[in-house]
Amino acid sequence: MLRPALRRAGSLGVALTLGAAGGVTLTFRESPSLPGPGALQAVAWDTAGRLHLCLGARLLSVNAASPVRPSGVALPGPCQGVTVSVDARQAAVLGDGRLDLLDLSTRSVTGTLPIPGLSGAGFTADGTLLIGSPAGLERITLPGLTRAALDRTPVTTLVVAPDGMRAVVGRGERTQLIDAGTLRVLSGSSCDAACPPGAVHFSADGRSATVQTAQGVTALRDGYPATTVLRAADPELAGPTSALPLRDNTALILRDGETQVRDLQTGHRETRRVVPGLRGAPAILTGAEDLLTLTGLSLNLSRPDLSGAQPLLTLPGVVSGGAVGSDGTLLTLTGGALRGPDGRGLASGVQEVAGAGRAAFTLRAGALAEVQGAALRPLPGQRAADHLSLNHWGNHAATWNGQGFSVTAQKTGRVIVSAPGAYARVTVSPDATRAYLFPASGDPRVMLLASRKTFALPAQPGVLYRDVQISGKGVFAYLRADGRTDLYLPGQRQPVATLGGGAPARFSPDSTLLALGTSTSGGWVVTLHDPASGRELARSAPLDGPPAFLAWSADSRSLHVGAGPLDGLGSVTTLTVTP
Repeated sequence: MLRPALRRAGSLGVALTLGAAGGVTLTFRESPSLPGPGALQAVAWDTAGRLHLCLGARLLSVNAASPVRPSGVALPGPCQGVTVSVDARQAAVLGDGRLDLLDLSTRSVTGTLPIPGLSGAGFTADGTLLIGSPAGLERITLPGLTRAALDRTPVTTLVVAPDGMRAVVGRGERTQLIDAGTLRVLSGSSCDAACPPGAVHFSADGRSATVQTAQGVTALRDGYPATTVLRAADPELAGPTSALPLRDNTALILRDGETQVRDLQTGHRETRRVVPGLRGAPAILTGAEDLLTLTGLSLNLSRPDLSGAQPLLTLPGVVSGGAVGSDGTLLTLTGGALRGPDGRGLASGVQEVAGAGRAAFTLRAGALAEVQGAALRPLPGQRAADHLSLNHWGNHAATWNGQGFSVTAQKTGRVIVSAPGAYARVTVSPDATRAYLFPASGDPRVMLLASRKTFALPAQPGVLYRDVQISGKGVFAYLRADGRTDLYLPGQRQPVATLGGGAPARFSPDSTLLALGTSTSGGWVVTLHDPASGRELARSAPLDGPPAFLAWSADSRSLHVGAGPLDGLGSVTTLTVTP
């Protein structure tokens, strides 16, 4: 039975529940937010003053009055948009061909509707949902999820105003502002050919909307004909642009590095202002007509004229790799930048970083190098390599591409073997006598590096494996194509256990623990297992997504995870392992 251990999550101010069993405890230590590109897909503001962010495959909710206490919900898939009910109790998250319904009070997914070609959704004032798809316009009644067809004309875009009173719907060559309850057309425009609307923004009172199409930016106002604010040829539409209708009959235009105010009826430019660092999108207006904008990686709240700017939070960068360097410090890879402690840059243009034991290596422009403090030591390897892996001790590196692979010895700095072949993964045994070769298609093989002879994997036949990790004690953790892991003891041809996780998987340097990235109904976690039996010993609190990497400290007492906490704004998570 897992006994929960609670620890305050540093400056995030949230409690993370961590599992302990079998004499092993995982304790949250820190979760820094690293600079780099984020994963923000959409933003919504609700009537309770909360900000809801689509970040990868989670919905992060933040109270503007206490932004250091976010709460996250793990989603079944990537989040592409979010809409919140008028009473701020429910949310609907738009995905690829699906709609996830969330209870914001319990922070749980209450249902998922598969909707092929889903083109939009939004809560109406009476608490029902409007959805658009190639099947037309439908209304969904909650909580029974009763569906009623309203119009069979295929819908290319549907956006409902935050107050649920009006909606913008795109159907063929028509774009219309409609009453969300009666479906009565309030304003509209058309074009000669199909021109599906892109970004749609409502004014704070919901009576006006701006619509971006291939023809430019059009304004739709309740009871008025459509007007053109910007034409497609206008330079203002070069690059990311947000057009936000204000209640004073003007439109606030946001571009990278500047704002403009234009008359909503004539499109005449009234003011222009340079704002260094401002990003043209995403941006939204709150019900109080405050402006939420993104400057760099900081979300800021201000008045439409940018006065009284208040930084709400800094978005976390997304890490793609990580390793522990020879000096015991964590190295991370964000947007091609290799960073050391405190986020300082070590190198740019880095493809991959990998570490094991007390060694870390990088691939940069297809070339292999060992990380030595703040410097990179060039080493020979597969020319124009695409990928990199290390054996358990970190003293041999495999590099490969679509033409072949090489194995480089750290001590001598020489290539001990090169061979042709197209492989998706290559793993070298701890004693560097064998290479385990996993092609993109076909059966994996084992190569004896001294003779280059190959033979089939020493594992049960009929199971498709795509990678392997080998401990210093000869235990094999084979990653199955279905994401699970088969654990083999030395000399055995049948697995002693099949584990639920496995992407990624790493044995601790002392070979006493196996860490796995594991997907659960409550989100991704890291599980620790006994390599001899596969028994789960502990698991972490939910993470904000699948770990990009697992990196052990040399003493096997710290585990760095390439994901932040589900209820936080970190980029990586560091756990203390207590036996």
